[in-house]
Amino acid sequence: MKRVIIAALLFFTAIGAQAQHLRAFTEYDYNRTERSRGNFAVAHDFQMADNVHLDWGFQIGTQNRYALNLAYQIDLLKARKGTLYLENRYLYRLFPSYHLQEFNALLDLGWRNTHWNFQFGLCNRYIAEIPLRKNGGEGVVFEPMNIAFNIEWDLFSQDHPWNIGCGLSNYREFIIERVTLFYYTIHGYYDLGDDWRLTAEAGMHPAGVLNLSSQRNGFFINLGFIYNY
Repeated sequence: MKRVIIAALLFFTAIGAQAQHLRAFTEYDYNRTERSRGNFAVAHDFQMADNVHLDWGFQIGTQNRYALNLAYQIDLLKARKGTLYLENRYLYRLFPSYHLQEFNALLDLGWRNTHWNFQFGLCNRYIAEIPLRKNGGEGVVFEPMNIAFNIEWDLFSQDHPWNIGCGLSNYREFIIERVTLFYYTIHGYYDLGDDWRLTAEAGMHPAGVLNLSSQRNGFFINLGFIYNY
């Protein structure tokens, strides 16, 4: 019954959306802890109103791990020099090989303009065994509240036919790290026409498993597309 309700909500959400964007990308990741792995992700963005943006997506990996992301943004204040907005994000990650699952929630305030995007807020994580025990147990871990931040810079505005930029953050679309573990990224895109956009991203990140980092960094690179309709 819950699945039917969720599917219906997503269906009517899509109908009411003013603009929609389908995103997909493949990613190669390497670090000394886990060696090579690959990921594939699909996401769907909805522009529900002039000040409301919703997106959801899923990711599957070669090392038997999965992630589901749901987020929305609400523009609180629009000014000549930028927009103040609120973001609320929920991330579920599944690790069948370790018999573990992860529940993440993030709430932050952001400020974006033509070239910059700043986000700062709080996040929390709950880790539990598979299957989930109703009464908790020794395998349940509630992590302390953590600080989340994201800083991005782009050379041009998002309506330019091509762009390049960089970023510094402790979270991405399908992973949330501790405040002391950074992602250093460069990104860009190239418009292939009115509806299609080619995207690319590369960066360094903490090496480790299940948010347990080592002193060495890994790297990743992904390539994908955005379809606007």
